[in-house]
Order: sequence, then C-alpha cells, then structure tokens
Amino acid sequence: MILNSSFSRLGLSAYNLVIIWVILDITRSPVLAGLSDSMMTLPLMLSIIVGSFVDRTMIKKELAMAAMIIRISLILIISSLYYNVDAYIVLSIFISTFMLGFTSDIVDSVRASWTKAFLGEAQYKSGLSLMSFSSMFGEGLGFVISGIIIALGDIKSFIIINIIFIASLIPVIIIKHTGYGGTGSINEYIKNGIKFVVNDKRIKEIILIGLIVNFILGMFGILFISMIQVGFGLPAIYVSIVFGLFIFGVSIGSFTGQKIKGNIGVISVIIFAVIASALFIISILNNIIFDVFPVLIAGISIGIENVAINTSLIRIIPINMMSRIQGNFNTFTIAVTALSSVIGGLLYDYSGFRSFMILSIPMFIMAILIKFLKNFSGMEY
Repeated sequence: MILNSSFSRLGLSAYNLVIIWVILDITRSPVLAGLSDSMMTLPLMLSIIVGSFVDRTMIKKELAMAAMIIRISLILIISSLYYNVDAYIVLSIFISTFMLGFTSDIVDSVRASWTKAFLGEAQYKSGLSLMSFSSMFGEGLGFVISGIIIALGDIKSFIIINIIFIASLIPVIIIKHTGYGGTGSINEYIKNGIKFVVNDKRIKEIILIGLIVNFILGMFGILFISMIQVGFGLPAIYVSIVFGLFIFGVSIGSFTGQKIKGNIGVISVIIFAVIASALFIISILNNIIFDVFPVLIAGISIGIENVAINTSLIRIIPINMMSRIQGNFNTFTIAVTALSSVIGGLLYDYSGFRSFMILSIPMFIMAILIKFLKNFSGMEY
C-alpha cells in the first residue's frame, strides 16, 4: 500500500508539472495552465459518491486495479503531440487530466479504507506518518524528475509517466486481504455519510479548515510555476528544484509529525502563522534562490499539520465509513482547488510577484480563526 502510494504520487506530481509547463509553453496563459491543473481536482466534486461505492463494495482491490489500468488514457496526449496540433494537445490534456483525477480518487478511497482496516489504533500516528512521508517523498521525486524528463521532449515525458503509473499497479496486485463491504443502496450510504459529518462538529470544523487551506494552497502551485516561467523566464528544472524542496519539506514534517504531542488547536495556530509568514517573505525576496528557504519551511509545516489532522480523523471515523468521510472531505475541500488554480492564474496575471503577499493574508486570518473552532481546538494530538 505504501509502495503504491509512493509510485502514484511520483507519477501524478511529475504529470502535474509537465502538463502545466506544456500548456504555458503553447498558450503563454497562466489562466489556461491553472484550468488544466484544475481538471485533476474537478472529479473530486463527486468524491462522496465514489467513497460510498468503495465502502459498500466487496471488491475494493479489483476496483483499485481497474482504476489504475484506465490511467493509460495518457496515450491520448501522446498521440496529440505526435500530430502537433495545439488545440488537440490542449484538449487531450484536459480530458486525460480529468480521467486521472477520477481514477486517483477511486484509488485514494480504497487506500483510506485499507489504512483503517490494516492499522491498529496504537499504530495510527506512526502508520499515517510513514504513509505521508513515503507519499510526499514520491511526490517530491516526481517534481524533481519532471524538469529532467521535460528536457527529453514532450512525447518521451508522457511515455515515462505512463511507465510509472504501470509500476504503481504491481504493489496492489500482491496485496492479500479478506474482502469487506456492506449492503444497501448507494443513496443510503451517501445519506449516512453526510449525516455522520453533520452530527460530528469536529469533522465539520476540520472540513472548514481544509476548505480554506486547500483553496489557498491550490493557488500556490500555479503562482510559483507562473513566476518561474513567465516572471523570471527560467527553464523547467527550476520548477522541479523549488517544488522538490517544498515536498521534501512536507516529507520531513510528515516524518517528525509523529513525535509531536499536544493540543491540536495550538499546533495548528503556530503552523498556519508560519506558513503565512513564509508566503509573505517570498513576495518580499523576489529571488528564486532565496525563495527556497521559506518554501522549505512552509513544506515542513504542512507535513506536520497533515499528520496531525489525518491522525485525528482516523481516530473518530469507523472503518465502514472511511471512504465516505474521505469522499466528503474531498468533495468539500480538495475539490475547491479546481477553482483556486484558475483564480491563482488570474491573480498572477494582475498582481505578479505581489500575489504571494496577497495569499499570506487569508492564511494569517486562518491562524486566528482556529481559536474560534472550539471542537477542533479542544482535540489532543
């Protein structure tokens, strides 16, 4: 499961940067680049339905395998690059990215259910820390190699990414476990999942936090890529270095997160204040070399917060609802990045380097807001 997560993140992160780079190269439009990135998260608006289906089905392994096989839709992009028609290339990227987002949601829902099923309660913090560390390591490696494979040419880039996706299928094939699921209609599963969220104030507040934070961070990616390519006019390898360092920071934070104890509200206030400060510093420095330091600090902070929130969630969600609650979380929080990437592109068009200063303001507000979320702030980590 850990190997599958690492390979999947490796392929997806490399793919994300490659498509944004290709779109920017063709159109020179940060807005269209943001829209292409948004297609990955757009299917997550249906995540609650996907999660309900995963919770109900007895064939979770087979479902995950089928979803990963569908990822060969990247062949559509490869063929469009061969014919070299700009409109066809852009359209094929949009379609393939949407399909990747949908299939990744299925795999993530299965993985969420398996995490609860395979780990004992005493292993939640250490297990999730290791899972997050390996996933972020794979994602960071994907960002690093993206700059290298882009230099090999567009067609070769997508062929390499396709090979990585095929490799991610192998760990799932060898997983052995007793099937589990339930009965009842999908509608009942969806209603019960929503009812569980509505009745638990802690989960509602976590979803609110995720909504705001993912919206902000969804803009961060497209802003940085636009700044490097459009603002500084630098090659793709610089994008790889910056994003690689960011994810390396997330990996460090994920690994050390298991050693941190205390009130989750206090931890979150500190984390969000640090991230806001890092964004503000980036806008002041306006130098790609010096920017790597606040980027690394922001990554470490996000890694710690991810482990803290995921550990809190897995403790309060029953196993037969893991995928549904994950679906609720995706639908109401992560899917918002489908909009935030586009807004990030618009923000850079109008504000340029000052975009990061503007982005730091809602993150500072988020740090203050945490103290008013009593149920979340009262949780111990």
